[in-house]
Amino acid sequence: MTRDTSTTLPPLRVAALACALVAGCGLAPVALALAPRPGEPIAVLTLFPDAPIPKAVAASGASILWLSTGGHVAVLDASGRDAAADLRRAGAFLVLAAGPMGACLPGYRPPPILTGSSPS
Repeated sequence: MTRDTSTTLPPLRVAALACALVAGCGLAPVALALAPRPGEPIAVLTLFPDAPIPKAVAASGASILWLSTGGHVAVLDASGRDAAADLRRAGAFLVLAAGPMGACLPGYRPPPILTGSSPS
């Protein structure tokens, strides 16, 4: 009594396919939520110590709203231009929308337009 294995997938291949499907379907909404929108503040991350955020910001011309102590994470004012593309060209490792990231950044207060509250 043998089983015909010519039409069945190996368990490892099935697991890999399931993981790829879950990752693809799960990461797409996250990527859309964290994509920078024109006119909203953006969060920028550099990976290498020899290329900190200030060099990338200086090359892009965006103003700094918040900067981490080591200079590797910054929140910038995009002010209606495509600052994300400028920052990526200048060497920024990761450029994200700052609104969803605000809770993770100590001392950063998102602008009232992002929080829905009125300025006081």
